[in-house]
Amino acid sequence: MTFARPSVEVALVAAIAACGYLSVRAEEPGARALSVQVAQAPLVQPSPTATFGENVSFAVEKSTLRARGASPELIARIDASPFRYFRLLGPSFAARTCFAFQDLRWRLPSVAVHGDAHLEQFIVTGTTYGMRDFDQAGFGPAIVDLVRYAASIHVACRRTSFRCDAERAVAAYFTAYRNALDHPISPTIPSIVERLRQTSTAYPEGWLAWVDGQIQPLPPEEEAHFRRGWAPFVTLLTQTQPGRPASAYDISKVGRIEIGVGSALDKKILVRTRGASGDPADDLILETRVTPRPTGRECVWRPPHGGSLHVITFTATIGRQLPEVFGFLPQELDPTAPEWWVQSWEPGYRELSIADLGSQTELEELAADAAHQLAGYFWNSFPEPLREYLRFAQLQAFDLVQERARILARDLADETAKEWERFRSGS
Repeated sequence: MTFARPSVEVALVAAIAACGYLSVRAEEPGARALSVQVAQAPLVQPSPTATFGENVSFAVEKSTLRARGASPELIARIDASPFRYFRLLGPSFAARTCFAFQDLRWRLPSVAVHGDAHLEQFIVTGTTYGMRDFDQAGFGPAIVDLVRYAASIHVACRRTSFRCDAERAVAAYFTAYRNALDHPISPTIPSIVERLRQTSTAYPEGWLAWVDGQIQPLPPEEEAHFRRGWAPFVTLLTQTQPGRPASAYDISKVGRIEIGVGSALDKKILVRTRGASGDPADDLILETRVTPRPTGRECVWRPPHGGSLHVITFTATIGRQLPEVFGFLPQELDPTAPEWWVQSWEPGYRELSIADLGSQTELEELAADAAHQLAGYFWNSFPEPLREYLRFAQLQAFDLVQERARILARDLADETAKEWERFRSGS
């Protein structure tokens, strides 16, 4: 089907509708006339607790982390780095960002956002690269990703090995973000990708040994329950991805992992399966995680029901590509709990660390690449007429908020650093 490019008038009216001002429909098939109606107040008023963000604190106590199961090693890692403290604050950043823009809430279209975009969400494998981990993704205002990622640059620049110009890197991020909204961008691989591939642990022996080292034993009863609950996932894969035999998903090793920071307190299990052949290089590495439950007060909306399918949906929408293996399965011990969601680690999988950054150029390239992915996904994910509406509405919103968003990112980064200093002095 060929779509006609919408007129400027149609794009304008539809974009205004996307911002929440109007409802629009064609009067009859083939007609150029549009019926425009201002939305009326609902008969039942929304709950007074409904918010657009909250003025939450960035203060985190070590006692709170311990009560949630944080290990001494994790707390020591946070003590050592303001960026690791920053990574604890994903939901709080989203709440504070939306709160700061409450006055513009009806002029900020709801779009697909990552929800926790920052420098260390970048992964590199032998064949792929880009931002990943969409468990906090949902529909909300793009300022959440704008401010969170820009703030990550400010925090990171306090600890880089090179002389880091945060304002210049943030400017590169914002410029690339606007360009990606305005027109499709052909991706340019950041130079750090190839450098990390060359310095990564040799595949397969070295990398698989590193993976095995990440897997910590489960209590015997918990492991037995997990293995029994694995069968529904294998059934799902053999029906939806029939290219491998069921035996390819036989578990050879399984255990807990403690990677990341913001998600380190969430339950995560790493599974190594036997693959389709006897060759270890054919083994599959599958990360299984429980999706955090939404509270219903977030300004980035995630479904409070329906399992973990939304994580896969947003991975397909915003991500560069889907993992080779993905899916979901119920928790055997608690059928009322959220499902596990599962994604494979492709060979050579590696998560970027701030310590990996070697220069201002690498930082700016990385920021521009993230902006292209976060802002430009709709050019490939939506049909042509809708792309024009999204382009218009989002450019209008971006131009409205960009200066305030730059200032807010810097201010929240400063507040993060102050709270980290307080955290370090605590016990």
